Amino acid sequence: MPGNPELWWEGSDGGLMRASGSYTDISGQCATRGLSAAETTTCQRLLSSVPTTLTSLNTGLDTLQFQSLSSNPKKPTAELLGGTQDNGTFLYEGSSVLWPETMGGDGGQSGFNAANPNIRFHTYYLPQIDVNFQGTNTLGWDWVSDPFFTAPAEDSEFYIPIVADPNPAKAGSMFAGLQGVWRTRDNGGPQSYLDPHCNEFTGDFTVTCGDWVELGSPTGLTDPHGALTSSFWGSTLEGGVIGVVTRATSDKGTVWAATDTGRIFISKNADSVSSVPGADGSSVTYTRLDTLAANAPTRFPSAIYVDNRNPNHAWISYSGYSAATPKTPGHVFDVSYDPKTGTATWTSLDGSLGDIPITSLVRDDVTGDLYAANDFGVLRLPNGTSQWQTAARGLPKAEVPNLSISTSARVLYAATHGRGAYVLNLQKGDWLVGIKRSQKRHNSND
Repeated sequence: MPGNPELWWEGSDGGLMRASGSYTDISGQCATRGLSAAETTTCQRLLSSVPTTLTSLNTGLDTLQFQSLSSNPKKPTAELLGGTQDNGTFLYEGSSVLWPETMGGDGGQSGFNAANPNIRFHTYYLPQIDVNFQGTNTLGWDWVSDPFFTAPAEDSEFYIPIVADPNPAKAGSMFAGLQGVWRTRDNGGPQSYLDPHCNEFTGDFTVTCGDWVELGSPTGLTDPHGALTSSFWGSTLEGGVIGVVTRATSDKGTVWAATDTGRIFISKNADSVSSVPGADGSSVTYTRLDTLAANAPTRFPSAIYVDNRNPNHAWISYSGYSAATPKTPGHVFDVSYDPKTGTATWTSLDGSLGDIPITSLVRDDVTGDLYAANDFGVLRLPNGTSQWQTAARGLPKAEVPNLSISTSARVLYAATHGRGAYVLNLQKGDWLVGIKRSQKRHNSND
């Protein structure tokens, strides 16, 4: 500030902060940090003059880059988790002003146990997952990701696709995508095992944290990992990583998965457990669907929404431009699989959509309307029509990387990249901006 160089403002992807203009020396803390001599010198220099107060100026400023939003299945309008790029995972409990930061670091995906929502998970970047058995306790997060880093480790999306089983009868099962689909059947491990050993703050980490296994290792597959991206499934669209994993709500065993190259798979026995010791998921089988339809796009599938009454029926969205794959155009498809005949059909629902990459897709199971997100907002396709329209008023033009819907509560959540989080009341028809402003509590992991 002119005339007072001790007073300054700092901007980041977390918003705007103001220094108080007064400073204190806390360099004495460096001696207890186990640093080398050179590191101690650097530490002492940095901590010799620290602002006594940093004040958030974020009220009314919408900057957080949400990656996803998930709602508590037993109170979907009262509790949400939301991951934000570089700014942690936030907890919404009804306040439009204060969202406590439940965990720092990168915030990716999140979700709740369908039978006991006090059990929930969040992800950082890459396949790094924490599970919390203690509800909103910010110190309850247990690391459960060791199996993903056992050689040969698999590649993955920066923010991995992961879902908690939505069927309460299979609560505790979670599915994550790397090069293959991985599963845990008990939230990553028993709480009595994880809490003392794998807690992010107090664990001793003397054990393997997490009990994930990869599903399906077909005979003839030489690489034990990457079951869905390998040449075992043919030479077309080989490689890449899993971009989408989702579970059907209407049965206990159907999983849909997609690779970022465009392969689409369905498993009808994803809950299968092998009797072979150490091969828990090896009996799971898949059918590749995209090769069964000539018009299946060869682009990145961005979302799969499974019919809540028919696990063999789904709606699939695609990113990219049809102009890049003119022989297989389209961005939104109604996809049906017939396990009796081994056939699958792709029916385009693009209608008036135009050549617009879609980032996320959900369906209102009450009305049959589809909602598709893109780089500019959210569109709606009313059931039985071919005319896409703006979903509702009130959402700023912004990239929307994720949509989450609760048809029972009649709400649609939109995670925007840079403008916060929004909710659409499906009965009133307007976006509500009350949940867009997020302020975080100080966390030493920031």
